[in-house]
Amino acid sequence: MPTPQTRSEVNRAILRSQVVLDPLGVWTGGMFGLGLLLLPLAVLKASAGNWPRAIVAGLLGVVLLLLTWRRVARRNRPHLLTSGPDDALHLEPLGRSRAQGQPAEIIPLASIKAYRHWLRLLRFRAFAQYHLRLELVDGRVLHLADQPSPHPNEPSGTVRLDAIAKRLARRAKSGLRRRLPFYETQLARLLLWVSWAVLALGAVLFWLGYDAGLLLLLLGASYWSSYYLGRDSDAGSS
Repeated sequence: MPTPQTRSEVNRAILRSQVVLDPLGVWTGGMFGLGLLLLPLAVLKASAGNWPRAIVAGLLGVVLLLLTWRRVARRNRPHLLTSGPDDALHLEPLGRSRAQGQPAEIIPLASIKAYRHWLRLLRFRAFAQYHLRLELVDGRVLHLADQPSPHPNEPSGTVRLDAIAKRLARRAKSGLRRRLPFYETQLARLLLWVSWAVLALGAVLFWLGYDAGLLLLLLGASYWSSYYLGRDSDAGSS
């Protein structure tokens, strides 16, 4: 029979975190919102008799919605992430996901080939949220984040996702790679320069009276704003 001290050591070795699966990203949310804006624009152009522009705006809006609706519909599914004495992470569905019969999952640390861990700061909402992105050897990607707000059924003794991410970095295999946050990569900086060029081209076209200029302004401004918001929010990554 284990002594009280042994039980205490076991309890300290178990970390539980209330997380959400597939949180909605800034870029996905922006593209979904742009798709919603393009549909009424298409209706306005059609009512004015400008069918070519109405068709272009409508098709682009539908494409953006089709590309993003699944991520938007499946965002923020609540789960309980547990890191125990064994070399594995346990992901258990909660709430509606459990009611729908979604099974729990055991993720051996040896099956994780790379990870990315960062802190997203939403200063305008005074909210901080840790994110953990796991790349598995079978090709799957799991994106986890802290529960956006306190949940009434949150288990007692849960910790922030940051604690489990730090334990993962200590206990995982030596070949595990840590990815840089997207906004620190060369691709993100290259796309930033492209967005500046798109903004300049859109301004010129809009000044010349072409409606396509407004669309380019929206696209360029969407990436420009998401880049700087993302860079500021990921400043706390570790």
